[in-house]
Amino acid sequence: MATLTAENINYKEELKRKTSKPLIWIGIVSIIMFFGGLTSAVIVSQGGGGFLAIELPFAFTISTIIIVLSSVAFQSGLMAIKKGNYSVAKLSIGLTLILGLLFIVTQYMGWTVLHDNGYYAAGSKSTQESSFLYLLTGLHIVHLIGGLFSLLIVLIKTMKNKYSLENTTGIQVSITYWHFLGALWIYLFLFLRFIIA
Repeated sequence: MATLTAENINYKEELKRKTSKPLIWIGIVSIIMFFGGLTSAVIVSQGGGGFLAIELPFAFTISTIIIVLSSVAFQSGLMAIKKGNYSVAKLSIGLTLILGLLFIVTQYMGWTVLHDNGYYAAGSKSTQESSFLYLLTGLHIVHLIGGLFSLLIVLIKTMKNKYSLENTTGIQVSITYWHFLGALWIYLFLFLRFIIA
């Protein structure tokens, strides 16, 4: 009976490994299509004319640096787990979580600067350009919050030494999504910098 239970556990773990990675890629492709559609709508809405230039707040540049550093920290955490160095892994993944929260803080700081400069998300004082800017950055934050929840789960499991060289599926799925969020932000930042700004 104990052997059967062990076999069931192994089967569940194997099933999780086989389904988790394809599911995250399906999710990523869906998000790419979603943001691709939104950025295409921005270009189409120009109607052949240029946008009213909006200078991006410096806080968005800081956000870009932060999210790149967070990906480096997360990757270091995965490498540390594969080497069995849990103290470094806990530190790296904890740092990734902190950097993710700082990313949101710098985004908020950027929105504050935009608002103070007379660029509004909605209402009679808003413009097409400012509305798109808030929409794109805001929706990225929504997806990033999902990444933060995933990070928190990974951190808790790392603190409990749940991962090993043979069992990294959970962290690999989370890190794939996190790296994607970083790449998505860089794309959005460049898009906003050269299309709207």
